[in-house]
Amino acid sequence: MSDKNLLLLGIAAIIATMVLSYVLFPGLGRFVPVNENSDALNPANQRASAGDVLTTQKKEIIKETPDYSENVSYPEIVNMQDADAREKTNKAIEKFVLNHIAKFEKQILSEERAGDFQDYLQIQYLVMFLSESLVSISFSGSEDFGGAHPSSYLMTFNYDISTDREIKLSDIFKQGTDYPGIISNICREKLSAQFGDDEALKSWVEEGTKPEADSFENFGLTGNSLVVFFNPYEVGPYAMGIQTVEITFDEIKQYLNAGGALEGLI
Repeated sequence: MSDKNLLLLGIAAIIATMVLSYVLFPGLGRFVPVNENSDALNPANQRASAGDVLTTQKKEIIKETPDYSENVSYPEIVNMQDADAREKTNKAIEKFVLNHIAKFEKQILSEERAGDFQDYLQIQYLVMFLSESLVSISFSGSEDFGGAHPSSYLMTFNYDISTDREIKLSDIFKQGTDYPGIISNICREKLSAQFGDDEALKSWVEEGTKPEADSFENFGLTGNSLVVFFNPYEVGPYAMGIQTVEITFDEIKQYLNAGGALEGLI
């Protein structure tokens, strides 16, 4: 396939992904544009034990220096019943974001600067699910250090509020389950259906979906599904953007741990 055709395929895939995200994930809400004060949550994915809808407010970190700028937004939970749990969870979310900012600033200090280019970091968020016991957030990031193009990526934060710790993918499966193999097979099947018969893309998919835990560490949770994200270059070239695979809980119900983080969801 020529570079021109691959670029056109990439543009089409990005547009299709944007459209499908609203069709396939109507309960995911939306990304919060920087400097917008509205709430990010869709009530369909918020559950409070008292019947009230859980809400968040947007917090921002905006920094401008001659060498770089930062424009970062992240959610803060407002009305959770357990005030102590709310405070711990909000601190965990903030720590996750601050750690990422620290990595960005560390990279700036380590690079050799050329010219007057101002590096930048931008992060927006989407609350995929929020209840009294679980929160799942995806962060859409963009960084530019003066390369050929900005680096766009998606990272996730999944937190078990009841145990005060981040959720690993292994936590939602029954002990002893070969979850990397199960997720690998499903992702390969669904990505292959999206990409068609292009042999070059098949090799991308096979490499990026190896049956290893690290291949699927970028995941989020909704009220009824596991969503696996693949950043540019993981299962396709940069032009194809971020790829998403939704796996409903019904598809993998026999392997899931009904207790713990998913208690009440399956």
